[in-house]
Amino acid sequence: MSIRVKTIRFFLVVLLPMGLIACSYLPETPDIFTDQKEAYKKAHELRPLELPPELSTEDVTSGPSTIGTATSVVTTTSKKAIVKTTPLAKESKTSAEIVNVGSVSYLLVHDSFRNTWRKTVTALEQLEYDIEDKNREESLIYLNINEATSDTGMLSSLAFWKSDSTSVYLISFDQYSDGIAVEVQDKDAQVVNDDVSKKIYADLLSKLTQ
Repeated sequence: MSIRVKTIRFFLVVLLPMGLIACSYLPETPDIFTDQKEAYKKAHELRPLELPPELSTEDVTSGPSTIGTATSVVTTTSKKAIVKTTPLAKESKTSAEIVNVGSVSYLLVHDSFRNTWRKTVTALEQLEYDIEDKNREESLIYLNINEATSDTGMLSSLAFWKSDSTSVYLISFDQYSDGIAVEVQDKDAQVVNDDVSKKIYADLLSKLTQ
């Protein structure tokens, strides 16, 4: 029989019984694995947690925090509070003037192109001019002017014997250093200075500056 087998048999025969005898002399610890089932059944239910009044409101916002501290800001808003709104500022009057350079006249509007275009179109519509077309990319407005009523003065409205044909006039917009020049042109894009252009300038001036 080999030495290894003899060593194993020695441990089993001698050391194992000695270990079992030593366990019998250990102190008893009855409280370590006691049955707590009955104590758990008799335990009372704990009361629910109560929040402080300052944390029970819905309008609580956290303020700035520093290391080791926390700051909370409580804000209350009345449901009946009146919210004040700032009224929109009334649109200021447009500054404009009729400029005469020799035999040429035009209306100079001291404003941006965007505002001048919008206000001019609105003014022509309110003045009931017959707008045939509008081309903002080319800065042109096409008007149909009745030749029977193109002349200014009281007697022009009585000239019923005139033909009822119409002429095309253009309203052109040019960017100047001090504003937008509004010019009245004929169908060939030539600046005109006649009774029709004078009436258009006067109508636009009164409407834009009112």
